[in-house]
Amino acid sequence: MRGKSGIGATLGAAIAAAGILLAACGGNAQPSVVPLPPTETATMLPIPTASRVAVVSSPTPAPMITLPPVTPSPGPSPTNPLASTPTPAPATLTATWVPTLAGVSVEYFTTDVESVKPGENVTLYWSVRGADAVRIYRVDEADERLWRWDVNTSGQITVSTRSGDRDVARFLISAETAGAAAAEQPLLIPLLCPEVWFFDPAPDACPAAPPQLSIQAEQTFERGRMIWVEAQDRIYVIFEDGNTPQWAQYPDNFAEGDPERDDALIPPAGLTQPVRGFGLIWRSNLRVQERLGWAASPEVGFEGLLQSDSAEPSVATLYLRAREGDILALNAFTSEWELLPLAAVDNPISP
Repeated sequence: MRGKSGIGATLGAAIAAAGILLAACGGNAQPSVVPLPPTETATMLPIPTASRVAVVSSPTPAPMITLPPVTPSPGPSPTNPLASTPTPAPATLTATWVPTLAGVSVEYFTTDVESVKPGENVTLYWSVRGADAVRIYRVDEADERLWRWDVNTSGQITVSTRSGDRDVARFLISAETAGAAAAEQPLLIPLLCPEVWFFDPAPDACPAAPPQLSIQAEQTFERGRMIWVEAQDRIYVIFEDGNTPQWAQYPDNFAEGDPERDDALIPPAGLTQPVRGFGLIWRSNLRVQERLGWAASPEVGFEGLLQSDSAEPSVATLYLRAREGDILALNAFTSEWELLPLAAVDNPISP
């Protein structure tokens, strides 16, 4: 108890002395502020390191944005009102989901058109909150980043779409802080088909090229048909026996002066042996002969049309106008075929 009493007496004496000192200086006097001399260069205070956390919040409606009227600039070269320099992005980067850093968000990333043709210009608008750096990327179908624009946290930029793109033009905005992505948002802009299909209803995919006129010949068999396409110098064999593959294609190797038929092969009554190019394939491929059977009608020539949905033959679907006017779809990837329901067919090729 003695030690605690001594400490209390000492504290009391100190407090009394302080009170006397304050009274001497004037109890009601206001404290004076001594300004520090300004420095020539502002010194940034150290920023606390933010912890990355995945923010889970209830969806809130996006703010309504009134976009300024934009007159697209012609030509393939992008016009950047922000005067930023586009930089090719590393090809190895792939757009992936990143957790949103608290306080960083993409308020909007949009455009003012519903769709464009491949190669046309498009204006992008954006606003980002809480980011140190903002980048816009052009991405491909595999989400690989092909091109980069370093931009401000809000603004607009006019860029060109790629003439080789189909279906959609793909862009991605990335809000970054501390050198890492904190929030990302993609933008997909529908692309119009640069060409039109020669039939209707049309497939969902765009045609790879305009429709092509060609002289064709067709012959029906017991279990299928053959179609010769002069423009490709190829013969398509369509099987209707329920087996796979459902169709095959062969080069037309028949030359004038070659035997047109094999007289040793005698067809059943009412059927015939195919001749010339059809006959060469039929006689040379026992499997084709077994699956098709004998020819059930004479070979008939006509003016046809063909068009494909891809420039790569191994994955393309080829659309042929058959002799009766129906559309035959030959899928190279699945080796399947189908007859499409036929609406009015217009010839889009001018004579």
